[in-house]
Amino acid sequence: MNLLYTFFSCLIFAFANPAIASAQDLPSMVDKYFFDTDPPHGALIFQQRQSFEAVALRKVTGSFFTHVGIIRVTGGGPYVMQSSSETDGVEEVPMDEFINAGTNQDFAIYVDAKDIRGYGHLNHPASEAAYDFYHLPYDRYLMPGTDAFYSAELIFELFKKVGHPIGEKTSLALLNRNQAASLSTLFPDWQNHPVCKGNLLDEQMCLQRIGLQKIVIPDSLANDPKLRPFMTTYAN
Repeated sequence: MNLLYTFFSCLIFAFANPAIASAQDLPSMVDKYFFDTDPPHGALIFQQRQSFEAVALRKVTGSFFTHVGIIRVTGGGPYVMQSSSETDGVEEVPMDEFINAGTNQDFAIYVDAKDIRGYGHLNHPASEAAYDFYHLPYDRYLMPGTDAFYSAELIFELFKKVGHPIGEKTSLALLNRNQAASLSTLFPDWQNHPVCKGNLLDEQMCLQRIGLQKIVIPDSLANDPKLRPFMTTYAN
């Protein structure tokens, strides 16, 4: 019985038996699968986290997912390249460590609808390009540019860099329009935000200016038609 068949058999059985389909069970299945010679292409792993930035992002924008990374398969197992406040920027961590950092260890994996890997390449070109941004700092103010990155922006820029753009940027004001939390929830130190610092703006004027800023959220990446869901531990 080959590994791929074994994986899907276990996965189908687990989802058919909700008591068995726990986040604690599934990482080991994923780990086994990513040792295969032909892993999913362009695999992005989404999750929720409980960091200040993640919780605030969800309150302010309504994004279900608050963090995302891109999977790279190695001889030592799967790793995830990410940018987070916990790692203080762009770092690569073992996939199990990434999953364990998520709320209840839940996650969702999305893959390219069409395989764009070059002949003989195990990993997606975006995961290979990630090393160009390795160790760049985390961008807590969600500013545009490529000298620092927040979570979804790293993935957005990587896919754009390899000519396969996904997601779209939307103004914070539009994302925040129907949410109960103010932009100050995401930027409690709004006075130090780069668009306000040194401009002698009061809170209202500063937040209005911040609202014009366009960002990409994890949900925008996951909902892009170039991607398709591969597996999830989240309940429907």
